[in-house]
Amino acid sequence: MIEGEIERGWRSRVGSALDRAEHMYLRVLRAMILIIATLMIGFAAWLALSSLYKMSRSPDAVEEKVASVQSDELVDAELAATRTQPSEPAKPVATPEQRRFYADFASRYYSLYRARFEPYSQADDKRLSKDEFDDSFIDSERRLEQVASGELDFSKDSADLRSLLAIMTEAADKPTTRQRLEKYQRARKVKVANKVQRTHTEYRRGWDSYATNCNGWYESPVGCAVQRSVQVPYTDTVVSMEFPKGTQSHTDLFRAFQNRYFDLLGSRRDANTATAEKEREDIISGKAQGELSLTMAMQIFAGFLVLMFFFLLIAIERHQRRMSAHLVTE
Repeated sequence: MIEGEIERGWRSRVGSALDRAEHMYLRVLRAMILIIATLMIGFAAWLALSSLYKMSRSPDAVEEKVASVQSDELVDAELAATRTQPSEPAKPVATPEQRRFYADFASRYYSLYRARFEPYSQADDKRLSKDEFDDSFIDSERRLEQVASGELDFSKDSADLRSLLAIMTEAADKPTTRQRLEKYQRARKVKVANKVQRTHTEYRRGWDSYATNCNGWYESPVGCAVQRSVQVPYTDTVVSMEFPKGTQSHTDLFRAFQNRYFDLLGSRRDANTATAEKEREDIISGKAQGELSLTMAMQIFAGFLVLMFFFLLIAIERHQRRMSAHLVTE
């Protein structure tokens, strides 16, 4: 009798402990499912929104930045020692409007040169005519040839030249520019000795073991005495009259400013083109990634539904246990 009661009490305690453990595990599982489901639905929503944003972007909407040059960037320009010569132009076939533009620009650009740079020339400097100035700095005929052949975009080139005129006008008024021009105007040529490498021809006697045009060439030593010409290098000193180092003429300064303008404009235009192209590629890549992310978001949402199904099963199980406990109590 007592042993039966002890056994029933032990079984009751074990069953109660198992019920408590099962109840605790169900609560932990329920909490974990709720947390994971919340993270999944949040991540799926973020993926869906970011994917839709990436897919909504269009590479055609990317606009390339407009390259520009400031006048302060020209005033310290130096003309390089070597200059590339313009290529031989083709026959021009341009519209009257295009010809009028380049003729008008040449007149205004030449007026800038005459008013702001030429007054600082020296007495023996060549005075450029308008046509000589055009050929040297603008080369309107070559530009007209390129515009007519489609090699040069007239609207783009005309905009660049208008900007060049404005920036060169600003640069001409900079204190640094006037100082450099005045420095050249006051400069005087001085004697400068430069070392140059040259060669001269020397004739030296030697022995040619293959020669047969002398008496006894076959006797030892075989061959004939010959005289050879040898180029001998030497260093020569050349004295010339030059301006002090760092002094550039008004025409060289004008050309240096113009070269700096087009160099900066070209490099920045290339950089802007590369930046815009990279942005377009990023958008195209983002659209592809967006499609993949949207698919992943849908998969995660499907997993969320599966988790919620298991959560529903757990809730049903808990409800049945409560109902069973209530019926036992009654």
